[in-house]
Amino acid sequence: MSSHKPAPSSVDIHPLIQDRWSPLSFRPEPLTKLQIQQLCEAARWAPSSYNDQPWYFLMAPRDDEIEFSRLLSCLAEANQVWAQHAGLLVLAIARTTLTRNGHPNRFGMHDTGMATIQLVLQAEAMGLKAHLMGGYNAAQARAIYEIPESFEPAAVMAIGYPGEVEKLPSELQQRERSERSRRSLEQMIFTGKFEQSFQF
Repeated sequence: MSSHKPAPSSVDIHPLIQDRWSPLSFRPEPLTKLQIQQLCEAARWAPSSYNDQPWYFLMAPRDDEIEFSRLLSCLAEANQVWAQHAGLLVLAIARTTLTRNGHPNRFGMHDTGMATIQLVLQAEAMGLKAHLMGGYNAAQARAIYEIPESFEPAAVMAIGYPGEVEKLPSELQQRERSERSRRSLEQMIFTGKFEQSFQF
């Protein structure tokens, strides 16, 4: 098992954030309707520009074999190998126009990301893990789910109980056990002008 892999942070941060990571190993156990509702309720209360709430989530629970298979089929083959064991697959979708006037909403994807991370952190608080993926066929998802043109598929999430690393293919076991890393704060936090590092 490798469900606990805390971030080597430079200062103390909240455990929910420090312990959140994207595993490849899941236990093939479905989530309950209540658990799914809790995840969605957390996403519901995310902030958004003009309170426009441009996020939508398409659910494919493990115990609904047809829906689970449909969303799984949209994933890149390399992601299907491990995501097939998740308890829930979710497609996040962003509305690209504002409901108030129909104008383009350049914050739609950003705000959908904020709703998504609230869902992810709620999962973490519930003892679940989430892995977000860009490796999927958005055009296929749009066709399967009849997503209108004014909506943009964002990312797919695999959510569930952490599983045993040993049950993964050997090359994925190595990925699962690898150390976590990020750019330094100096490389991403600026002041005065772009690429002028903020001094902590």
